[in-house]
Order: sequence, then C-alpha cells, then structure tokens
Amino acid sequence: MTAGGPSADQPHAGHIVGRGMLALVFSQFITTPISIVVNALLARKLGASDFGAIYFAITALGVWYLFVEWGAHALVAAAIARDRRAAAQFFASGMVLRLGLAGVVLIVVPPLSRWMGYGDEVRLALWLVGMKFALQSLGALCLTVVRGFEKVHWQAGTTVFANVVEAALVITALLRGGGLREALIAQVVAAAIALAVQFWLVLRLDIGAWRPAWGTMRAILAGGFSFLILDVVVRLQPFIDATFLSRLAPPEVLGWYGAASRISGVLIFPALTLNLALFPTLARLWVADRPMYNKIVRLGLRTVAILGVLAATGTALFAPVAVGLIYGNEAYAPAASILSVMSVFILLVYGSIVIGPSMAAAGLQWWWCAAQSLCLLVSVVLDPLLIPWAQRTFGNGGLGVTISIAAAEIAMVSSGLWILPRGVVDRTLGRTCLRCLIAAAAMAAIGLPLRDIPILAIPACVVVYVAVLWLVREVDSDLLTLMPPTLSRRLRWLQRN
Repeated sequence: MTAGGPSADQPHAGHIVGRGMLALVFSQFITTPISIVVNALLARKLGASDFGAIYFAITALGVWYLFVEWGAHALVAAAIARDRRAAAQFFASGMVLRLGLAGVVLIVVPPLSRWMGYGDEVRLALWLVGMKFALQSLGALCLTVVRGFEKVHWQAGTTVFANVVEAALVITALLRGGGLREALIAQVVAAAIALAVQFWLVLRLDIGAWRPAWGTMRAILAGGFSFLILDVVVRLQPFIDATFLSRLAPPEVLGWYGAASRISGVLIFPALTLNLALFPTLARLWVADRPMYNKIVRLGLRTVAILGVLAATGTALFAPVAVGLIYGNEAYAPAASILSVMSVFILLVYGSIVIGPSMAAAGLQWWWCAAQSLCLLVSVVLDPLLIPWAQRTFGNGGLGVTISIAAAEIAMVSSGLWILPRGVVDRTLGRTCLRCLIAAAAMAAIGLPLRDIPILAIPACVVVYVAVLWLVREVDSDLLTLMPPTLSRRLRWLQRN
C-alpha cells in the first residue's frame, strides 16, 4: 500500500473495532441492570455512611493500584497487537511484577490507614477492596493479552460472567443479613472466580510457554512509565475530589456524590466500549496504515459525539428519576442535583475517552498527560472554594465538586483535540456536533413536558433524537463501517443519499 492510497485493511479494521464494541455494548445490556440492582441494594442496606466508605476505598486504592499495574495494560496490548509472538513473555513477566507490587500494597495499607486516623468502616473497606483489586489486577493482565489479539468480544463475555457471579454472591450476603464486611468478602470471592476464567482465556490463545524474562520486565517498567504517569494523573482527580469532599462536607454528602458517580459511570460505559475496542487496532494501524488510523479516530470521535450528547441530555432531563428509582429519594434525593449538573462532565468525558487511546497509540501519551494534569490543577484550586460555597448555599457540597470537574474536563478536552496528530480532526466532527445539538434540542422539547411520565418520555426522547439525526443525514457510509459487516449491511437503510 502506498501512503494515502487505498488499503485492503480499511474495512477490516473498522469491522474489528465494531465487533468488539458491539460485544461490549451487548454485555452492558446484561451487566448494567445487574450493577444497578447491586449498587441500589448496597446503598439501601448499608446506608450512606458505609456506602461512602466503599466509594472512598475504591477511589483511594484506585491510585495505589495504578502503581501495581504500572501502565502495562496499554503497553502490553499495543506490543502484542504489533507482534503476537511476544505475548507469552509479556504475560509471564507482567504477572511476576504485578504479584510483587500487589503484595507490597496489601502489606502497607492496614498500618497506613490506622496512622491516618480513618474509622473502622473505612479501614475495613480499604483492606477488603485492596484484596479484590489485587485479584482483579491479575485478571486485567489476562484480558490485556486477549485485547492484544483484538478479541475484545472474549473480554465482553468474561465481563458478563464476572458481573453475574459478583451480583449473586453480594445479593446473597446482603439478603442473609450481612453488612459491610460480608458484602466486600463476597466481592473478593467473586474476583477470585473471575480470575480463574480469565486465566483459561489466555490458555485458549495458545501463546506458548510462560517464561518471565528480566529484559521484558525492564521493558515493561521503562515503557510503561509514561502510561503509569498518565494513569496516575487520571486517577488522582477523583481521589483529590473525594478527599476534599470528605474533609469539607458532612459524611452523607460523599455518599450522595458517590451515588451520582456510580450512575454516571454506567452512562459513560458506551464510550468505554469504544475505548477498549479501539486501542489495539489503533496501535497496529499507527505503524502499519497511517491513513486508516486517521479515519478510525475520526469515526470514533463522531460516534462518541452522537452518544455523548444523547447521554448528557438524558442525564439532565431524567436525573431525579434515575436517583429515585435506584437509590430512593428518602436518603439520596440530593444526588439528583449532582447528577443533573454532572451531565456536562459526562458529555466531555465521551470525547476524552477516545482522544486518550488515540494519542497513546500514536506515542503522544506524555502530551496527553500534560493535558490531563490541567484537571488536577483545576480541582486543587476550585474544590476548596466551591465545596464550602455549595454546602452553605445549597446544603450539598457535591455540587461544588461537580462544577469543578466539568471545568477541568473542558480544559482537558480542548487541549487534547489541539494535540491530536494533524489530519485527524476535520470538518466532519464539527458538523456532527452541530447536528447532535439540534437533535438534543428536539429531544429536550419532547422530554421536558413528559418528564413526570418517564416510561413514556425516555423512549420518546431516544426516538426523536435518532429521527432528527436521520433527517439531517448524519448517518453515512463511513459511520456504518465502524460496525460488524452483518449489522452494517442491515443498517444501510438509515443512510439518506
């Protein structure tokens, strides 16, 4: 293939991404309602204080376990996507490193949490969540190898299995009268079962003998460092936000913010599916087919613009409905206000979730790290100001954090779009965004008067949004290439020539 010429790999690359994304989306249809039920049951049975302890433990340990993983997910997936013969050595070496680093974290956390003066509930949550994260980190390395082989649909199936097992064990523990300890132990057991299945998937790939090598370990530590710094920057923001919130607002406010964050995490999942499906393919295309890399990134950005505007508009319209249905208004009604304001953040996260892997595949992770660092700066400056203000004004300091993270995301996404390689961003993205805003306005016009009847309003809003995008000719042949071939052929009727 000559530079700029046609490539036989073009439709193939799009369909690989589409297959993985579709599998992950289908898995979401199973895992999302299960996760909602489990989180709702946890919140109702444990109360806002214990639920906040779990949220704090997850947020805090998320930063610690970045050092356990050492940026290897992106590095190993990209290395295997480019040369699958290296899979066995990267897997074995990565596993040795991860076991050692996870052991250090599990030894250090208990005395450190006592020294910092955390209460019994938070210390318990930190210890058990740490054990769960250790098992999940080993499983994540297995799935990184699977992603390197561009078999994201395998990962989707494993995600469903792990989610179902965890739900069954946690619900059983809670219904039998268990509390915080029993619920978290159930999650640890579920993570161990999922790890066994993830090891089996690696065995299915037949990658050869698992022999760790010092040279490969050094390569992971050296090559993964930039990804580690990027991951630390990304994970530090929610840690900073949670820390400020825990110090500057009552304990229940952290529970409200945690509840809203859990719902926003579900809403962001469609973009995460594209992220997971995109990266190994983009890493391969950056080396093998640069024009196709540009095309796939553009299609990814257009896709998240369509999905992000839909998710953000729906969040702004129906946040009270979601919070009341999942957590109940008696204890969590203020979370609805947080979630409504969070709609701006959700929209921007959709864009950043595609910009990040696109830049990492092109070796620009240090530049993306600099853009992400703007979020930390904004949080450190605005959180101490906005949390007390929101607590005094609205009785809900979580609104201050939400405004802060939205401002941070605006700075980061703007910087990321500017840093992307030349030739990626063109007029098609601006055109798509404009058309999506028109569709969102039509969606709001239908949703606002029907908001008190969500069973009618929500499907009506989705239909109107899709119909307007069809009328303005947003769905084209390029967009359909980002789907499996069978589905792409069946959806050709959506195109308007």
